[in-house]
Amino acid sequence: LFAFFLITAFLALNQHSRSGIYNYHSQIWADKAGYYMYLPATFKYQFDASQFPDSVDVKTGDGFRIDYERNKVITKYTSGVAIMQLPFYLLADVLAEPFGFKRDGFSQIYHWSIDLAGSFYLALAMFLLWLFLKKRYKPKIVLITLLSLFLATNLYYYATADSGLSHIYSFALFAFTLYFLQNTRFLQNRRFTTYFKFGLLAGLIVLIRPTGILFLTCFLFLDINGIAEVLDRLKRLVNFKAILPMVIGVFVIVLPQLLYWNDIFGSYIAYSYQEEGFNWLNPQIASVFFQPYNGLFLYTPLYLLVVISMIVMIKKRVHNGIYFLALFLAITYVFASWDSWWFGCAFGARSYVEYLAIFSIPLAYVYNRVFNGKKWARQLLVLVLLLFAAYNLKMTYSFDGCFYGSKHWDWPAYKELLFSPTK
Repeated sequence: LFAFFLITAFLALNQHSRSGIYNYHSQIWADKAGYYMYLPATFKYQFDASQFPDSVDVKTGDGFRIDYERNKVITKYTSGVAIMQLPFYLLADVLAEPFGFKRDGFSQIYHWSIDLAGSFYLALAMFLLWLFLKKRYKPKIVLITLLSLFLATNLYYYATADSGLSHIYSFALFAFTLYFLQNTRFLQNRRFTTYFKFGLLAGLIVLIRPTGILFLTCFLFLDINGIAEVLDRLKRLVNFKAILPMVIGVFVIVLPQLLYWNDIFGSYIAYSYQEEGFNWLNPQIASVFFQPYNGLFLYTPLYLLVVISMIVMIKKRVHNGIYFLALFLAITYVFASWDSWWFGCAFGARSYVEYLAIFSIPLAYVYNRVFNGKKWARQLLVLVLLLFAAYNLKMTYSFDGCFYGSKHWDWPAYKELLFSPTK
């Protein structure tokens, strides 16, 4: 675990070794700055806009806005990512002056702390998934599954190049939740502390990305044997002994956000994205899957194996097959309905990254079938995985932070990206 953390940290720090700060390659830029700004705002400037470094909002890509007239620091992003980055921010703050950096919350050492945070949560997530999956599959299958997640998907990119975005943190929370539910047998012990911890996890997942509520359906539907078991799990939640500690757990997590929204918007509940929203009647599903502009299967073809595995599971009447496919279709509909279905400057369909945690199960299932089958199938799968990994790493190190082509099936721009030299 520690070795994996060190390797990932080296890769992340190396990615940013020549980028410096205050530019679109840096760890505190645009959306990443919007997530991060809660930390210096809370611990250094007490949300007093006049105390912030001059024009730091502009210098960090306008991920947040300093309103000097109202003396407010405004961000549309929630504080969940900052909560998870907190230990690494505090470490950077302690070490800033001894290592010769400004102790202003935005100097180089604070950027490095985000790389360390992303690497830590990736390593932790992989460890938890190892513990979770090894109760279902042999260690060899689990190892292949985790290696392919890391090397052959854009999880690698969001752990090393864009670790300031929310996805690596959500991925870790998803992995933690799966491990937690498995270890508590889906909250079967019904203890106050168990429900409280589940409330903390659920609250943080939804705080970081509200669409994470779709993942939480795993409590009801993962590993069920029939409708009676779904109802039994539902009963574990819908009673006072469960609701009270869960509500307390959620409240502990979201209270800072509610206080912030009330200060900025005058209401404890606010929709900070304002004009942005969903087009529920016009989902861009084909674009989300196949567009040169961040298409899921185009940038992460390993997801093809995931979907194929779901279909095989359904055909073979294997547990969870229907649930996995239903979850995949549900999140696809939601993501495809978002105004910016391409999710901005993203490397592939970044909204799917965290769901690799739960979709590691069907991925391990198909690996298990193939490796217990014919030799030629095993060799073909290994070749495919090596090609997917090579493709992912080539694209990762060629990518310049954004797809600069048109949003309308711009294959020439994609071809240029594919065959361009690495950075």
